[in-house]
Amino acid sequence: MKKMTLFRLVFLLAAAVIGSVAINAQILWKISGNGAKDSYLLGSHHVAPMSVLDGIAGFNDAFASCQQMYGEIDMESASQDMMMQAQKYMVAPADSTLSKVLTADQMAIVDAAVQKYTHMPVAQFDMVKPAVLSAQISVLQAAQAFEGFDPTKAIDAAIQQKAKEQNMAVKGFETAEFQMQMLFNSPISIQVEDLMKLVTDETAYLEYSRMLTELYSQQDLDSMYELMCNPELGMSEYEADVLINKRNHNWIEQLKTILPEASTFIVVGAGHLPGDNGLLSLLRKAGYTITPVN
Repeated sequence: MKKMTLFRLVFLLAAAVIGSVAINAQILWKISGNGAKDSYLLGSHHVAPMSVLDGIAGFNDAFASCQQMYGEIDMESASQDMMMQAQKYMVAPADSTLSKVLTADQMAIVDAAVQKYTHMPVAQFDMVKPAVLSAQISVLQAAQAFEGFDPTKAIDAAIQQKAKEQNMAVKGFETAEFQMQMLFNSPISIQVEDLMKLVTDETAYLEYSRMLTELYSQQDLDSMYELMCNPELGMSEYEADVLINKRNHNWIEQLKTILPEASTFIVVGAGHLPGDNGLLSLLRKAGYTITPVN
């Protein structure tokens, strides 16, 4: 079984939304019928800038028509929760700091990558778990697709802030603790393996990111899904089950209660939309009408 790799998470849970739009491609969908208040589902890229929304037809009208917003997490309250949970999930045990679990040669390789992306020596990250470092490098790699990337203005957080400015309630399907446990609680040995693969195979993963970015520049969910399921590049069945399928099924159960209550604007990583276990398919199976927004 292929192990879950943190460096892929940004790419597998999200999608870039830039450039031209392909014919019949879509990342913004209307949800109606089956007792639901008219609602909308947007596939996002977690590090895309707010400016990408300018290229999404119908976004402003759809957003303005909703009473509340749901994201994967409520990012404002999640940031506070992450601070409280950091010691539990992000700090390595005393016997498993980076300098103790990596060889001198490995430390040198990781140091070069860390300095490239953060401009700081790896020694400053010695106390964090390898998965934390992998996640940070992955985000910075993905952000290279966006010229002048500003992490304070990424699309998910910006939309949530926009919602609050319009007095829309903002809620999350998951807690920060759930996501931190998913990301940072695997065995240290697996985290080390993932980190080393990320920094030694950098060219391959940057190319994978570029391909996904190109597909999302066309808002092409079906082709993205094929790439995600590619055995050489994408998810194993285990990864898909943990990162996508189980979470999607959990969100659908929540939406069965949420959708009849209020018009809702939903923003999740676009990797959650396509496929048999994608949100679009699951919403249809649950009896809702799903139509593209033009």
